[in-house]
Amino acid sequence: MIAPSDATVVVVTWNGAHLLPACLDSVLPQGARVVVVDNASSDDTLRLLADRYPTVEVIRSQTNTGFAGGVAQALQAVTTPVIALLNNDATVREGWLRSLLDELDSPEVAGVSSKLLLPDGRVNSIGGFVTRDGYGHDTGFGSPDDEQLPTSSDIMYACGAAAAFRTAAVREVGGIDPRFFLYYEDVDLSWRLHLAGHAVRYAPGAVAVHQHSASTGAGSLLHTYYTERNRLATLVRCATLGLVMRAVLRYPLTTLSVALFESPAKALRRVRAYLDFLRWLPQLVAARRRIVVRVSRHEVQRRFLTG
Repeated sequence: MIAPSDATVVVVTWNGAHLLPACLDSVLPQGARVVVVDNASSDDTLRLLADRYPTVEVIRSQTNTGFAGGVAQALQAVTTPVIALLNNDATVREGWLRSLLDELDSPEVAGVSSKLLLPDGRVNSIGGFVTRDGYGHDTGFGSPDDEQLPTSSDIMYACGAAAAFRTAAVREVGGIDPRFFLYYEDVDLSWRLHLAGHAVRYAPGAVAVHQHSASTGAGSLLHTYYTERNRLATLVRCATLGLVMRAVLRYPLTTLSVALFESPAKALRRVRAYLDFLRWLPQLVAARRRIVVRVSRHEVQRRFLTG
């Protein structure tokens, strides 16, 4: 059985001093090593950590590297068999870590997603799914918590807001790419774990309450930029060439529709995301060639892509 002391919980924060006390007060009693990556905060984060949380290890970044960059930094320092990720705007309930570790006791399982609830008690996520056109979504979003939800089951991806992974498996498949900055780094990692032959699962007993997008704002232009750019990046690295081509070629048409019928500002942000994706493309193609593939891309998509 994996013990809580075999896990390192990583919390990435940027100007989140107002969020950290609730987060850390909930996770410290779980028994794991706790590491906070501070992304060059200008608020009282470092003073708070020094004064109130002397047992928490702090990694200080000189610049804001985003969630993905923070996790990538922490991964270099993790020596435990398990790395757990927790957003700074989330709190965990008693037994959260134990439930994640119980799922990881199965040797085929490399990643486990929590049951994330919104502050009003509705479901934020029980892991995620990817549609056949390559969009990632939280499973169960907005559903009442007492609604019939799946028990422990295999899923497409573990939501990075509250999840645990086998450290060795994460390193085997190439770790976390810091260039993702925000969003889709969990989809990309889980997809690569599937390609390498590992399972990703949902643990209903691992409950966390998440102030969804408290740091970045769902629907913001920042959200638009990173989700659109990183979705395409994930597909290039992980998906079949057919899906990649459909997504890349359809993107300009969708952006034109957004400009005409939704929001010119959002369309401009989509254009910027697309251009930055194209500049990134040679490195993404090179990364695709290095990915560990024991289960074919076609088979992963057949099993897990929906809609």
